[in-house]
Formats: sequence, C-alpha cells, structure tokens
Amino acid sequence: MASAGAGSLGLLAWLLLLQPWLCQARLVLEIIFEYVVKIGDTDVHHLSRSSVIVPVEDIVIHEDFNYVTIENDIALALLAFPVNYSTHIQPVCFPDKTFMVKTDTPCWVTGWGRLTEKATTMPNKLQEAELHIIRREKCLEILEKKTGRNFILGNAVCAYAEGKDSCKGDSGGPLVCELNDTWIQVGIVSWGLGCAKKGFPGIYTEVSFYKDWIIAHMSQASCLNSVGFLVLILCLVLPLDILVTL
Repeated sequence: MASAGAGSLGLLAWLLLLQPWLCQARLVLEIIFEYVVKIGDTDVHHLSRSSVIVPVEDIVIHEDFNYVTIENDIALALLAFPVNYSTHIQPVCFPDKTFMVKTDTPCWVTGWGRLTEKATTMPNKLQEAELHIIRREKCLEILEKKTGRNFILGNAVCAYAEGKDSCKGDSGGPLVCELNDTWIQVGIVSWGLGCAKKGFPGIYTEVSFYKDWIIAHMSQASCLNSVGFLVLILCLVLPLDILVTL
C-alpha cells in the first residue's frame, strides 16, 4: 500500500506492482500533477524510518477508460527508482488472468478515505475493513433492483459488509483476499453509490482481467530498465504470477 500526494489534490492510494510500477484507479487521475509516493508507513503525515518517498516519473492511463460507465478504471505509474522490500514493504500476489475469486470470500480493503459518507475530513492513520465478495452478475442484479437503473460494470467485482465500505478518498486502494495462506490482490477501489449504505455493494476493478495490459506496459519500460526486467522474469515463474506490494 502506498500513499501519493500532489498539491491540493490530497491523498491517493496506489497499488505497488513489480518494481518500479504502481497501479491506480484511473478515475482519480483526471488532473495530472507531479506526484510523489510514500511507501512503508501507515500515517500520511508522519515520516517514519521505515518509509520511502519516491517521485513518479510517468503515468499510463488505460486507453479504453470510459468516463460515463467507469469501465477500465485502472492506470499505472512508473516510479523514478525501484524500492527495496523491508519489514514494512512486503509483496502480495497478483492473480493470473484466469483467476476468479468466489462469492462470499472474505477480503480486506484498506485506505485513508473518509470514515463516513458525510465526513469532511480524512484520517491520518491507514484504515481497514473486512468485506465479502459479490460476483459481477449478482452485483448488477442488486444495484438494478435497488435503483431501478441499468448499470455496466465491465471488468469489475463487488464487495459488501453491512456498515462497512470504502469511501471517498479510498479510490485506487487495494482489495486483498487470503487464500491458502497467501494474500492475493483481487481488486482496486473504483466507485460506489454512497458509502456503507445498507444493501449497496462497492465496485472494484478486477485486476486479474488486466494482467496482459499490465505486463505489456511494464515490458515496454523494462527495455530501458534491466533491473525491472529481471524482477519481472523472476516473478513470472511463481504459481500466482506477478507480485504486487501492499
């Protein structure tokens, strides 16, 4: 998990992929600033010995992002230099594109977003909430039944728990699930109808659908970065493929 700041835009949450790439929901990148990313800390205003601050060198926005339906809500950020793993910066597995998390699987979302829908401030400390997976088809059924409107979720997965939810300021944050003693990156906070409304699930970009897109853009950068290329090759031999840092 990493936090990013840019002028008055405030806090963004990022998913650290293989060095030196970061993954983010596209929706929060409507205005481009010069970003810096802090990794290895849970307090956004405190600089601990475990934290590392890295400038963002480039941002790649998904070419098919749709502002209306919020489909393909994903972007990549290239860090100025790789970050070393430590006791506070550790990897979590990124699923293969054939992976599909099951309904009712307990997962965790983390972020520094608002604690309630009407809150006017955001916490300094990293927050977490346990949610349960709802597959896209069931999620569409719930949303359309409750609102009477048609929705297009695209490559998304939903998650819900009564009284718990991601909220404004959590966009781009990770949704991770522990399966067979392994933490797997399943989703990225994308959007929702309010925050923690009873019966309304949150919508998350399902990252497994974007494996090929992520690898393609990381490989382009690897041509200019032999260290990043080596890490990519080593990670591809692991059972769950790409590594991501939380």
